[in-house]
Amino acid sequence: METKSIQQFMNSYSVKMIIVSGLAILLLIPSFLIQDVIRERIALSQTVKHELYAQWGGKQVIAGPVLNVPFLVSEPGENNQVNSQRHGVAHFLPETFKTEVVLFPETRMRGIYKVVVYEGRLKLKGTFTQPDVSQLNLQNANYNWKAAYFTIGVSDMRGIRNLPELSINGQKCKVEPGVADTDLFESGMTVKANSLELKQPMNFELDLVLNGSEDLSVEPLGKTSEVTMSSEWSQPSFTGGFLPANREVNAKGFTANWTVTHLNRNFPQQWNDRKYNTHEAKLGVELLIPIDHYQKSMRSVKYAILFIALNFIIFIFIEIKSKIKIHPFQYSLVAFALLIFYALLTSIGEHIGFNWAFLISAVAVTLLISWNSFTMLKNVRMVAWIMLLQAGLYLFLFTILQLQDFALLAGSIGLFIILTIVMRASERIQWYSEE
Repeated sequence: METKSIQQFMNSYSVKMIIVSGLAILLLIPSFLIQDVIRERIALSQTVKHELYAQWGGKQVIAGPVLNVPFLVSEPGENNQVNSQRHGVAHFLPETFKTEVVLFPETRMRGIYKVVVYEGRLKLKGTFTQPDVSQLNLQNANYNWKAAYFTIGVSDMRGIRNLPELSINGQKCKVEPGVADTDLFESGMTVKANSLELKQPMNFELDLVLNGSEDLSVEPLGKTSEVTMSSEWSQPSFTGGFLPANREVNAKGFTANWTVTHLNRNFPQQWNDRKYNTHEAKLGVELLIPIDHYQKSMRSVKYAILFIALNFIIFIFIEIKSKIKIHPFQYSLVAFALLIFYALLTSIGEHIGFNWAFLISAVAVTLLISWNSFTMLKNVRMVAWIMLLQAGLYLFLFTILQLQDFALLAGSIGLFIILTIVMRASERIQWYSEE
């Protein structure tokens, strides 16, 4: 009699719901393991990308040219004798600066990983006014104009593909690798002024062809700077401290232009040594690859609890309505089938893309759960409802993953509707026996 009471207690729906709820929470652990696998694949893809970028050319930042004049400041002591001397470099930015950039993007594959690289063709031109050293407020400074030089910042020198020449007032000057000082740029090119007459207005021009990856930025160092960028890439993301004044983006590519003045920056037109940092004033464009399958797979795993919970609720409803007993182990099999979906989605998506991988994985898991349900229930109508549930859930998930700006809104409304349907269905369940 006591054994029968224990058996009735264990078979009660209240106990079954507690067991199934604990089982659902426990089965979330494999979903976290799947997320770890996706993170590992993301890290591996980033490693491969960086290896390719190192060979082709990394993210490029172009700045300059800047006129640099070494100086010597003598501190007088007693009896008009020199007490100490200090060496430094005065930096003069251009009065006007215009840059035209055309990017020629290319998608490259290494194994199963895809990256976007580009060849950039830049035309830099502008003017320097006569340098005004009085603005530097340096007392007893002696400027060495014969040792003056121009510097041009290039973040990744490996990407340069031509032999650039800086033209000053029509005179072409030889460009040397490396920067003579690192006050402004860590890497780049130097042009020695030599016989140039620097104490007068100067016009400059420079053509530069370089390889890069994903992103190209320009530092608008002119008192008035105009930057124009164009490319056939249809999915740009404008980066840096300034947005384009005008832009046009369509399926054929994009065109954008910026206008920046010295009042938009936090540094003047001339200073000495490392007094200011120009890198915060850069602007540019990033050539985006649409959200890849890893990111979408990671987002989809976060809905695992929803799939497991709704399936368990449906099977509990079926148990109560049909009086068919379903063992907790069978619940576990259904949950594992739902979790296999995410593993299939990630692995197949690496080869054929996210959308087709989602379709194949969803169909495979839906058929598997439907077949398993038929072996348990032997009822075609119930199995049809289960199949419809799976199809609806996967359609709901796919819709959310395709949305970006409205994903949270659509997800919240969808969950509200699902909860409403479950509540309505629960009203048809007789939770307590008539006894």
